[in-house]
Amino acid sequence: MYQRILLAYDGSPDGREALTQAKTLALTSAATLRLLAVIDPSESMLVVEGMSFVTDNQRFATQAVLESGMRQLQGLGCTVSNDVRYGNPAEQIVLFAKEMNADLIVVGHRDQGTLARWLNGSVGDSILHHPPCSVLVAVKPAQTAINVTPIRKTQARGEG
Repeated sequence: MYQRILLAYDGSPDGREALTQAKTLALTSAATLRLLAVIDPSESMLVVEGMSFVTDNQRFATQAVLESGMRQLQGLGCTVSNDVRYGNPAEQIVLFAKEMNADLIVVGHRDQGTLARWLNGSVGDSILHHPPCSVLVAVKPAQTAINVTPIRKTQARGEG
């Protein structure tokens, strides 16, 4: 089914759900997993005397999150590696998926309100505009029940 799965991973609760679902798919299909964290410089840059840079703390924290995810997956027998990229998360995820010739991209679902989604954008939504492969947006089971509107049975004409 899938041979190369890209997991966009940030260690958040939504990211951990994506990790769980990607792990199940990887084990089922004997796929290789690549964990990718993207540091958005526009959100985490320091500007000092006209020069901007991402702090070492940000890099170390991001790498620690990736390594923790890798250890979980390796402990279950998954073949896994990780990478860190810098830039717009959606753009970097799509670019990396193309570079590694991914069969599937897995991302977590962050439940944002309409205003927050409009202001911040949605990485999953952005990826879906130009996907290089299949995309799985992992949703936590509790969110599934909240976000699904039940189908209501209506009476057909003539029924009494």
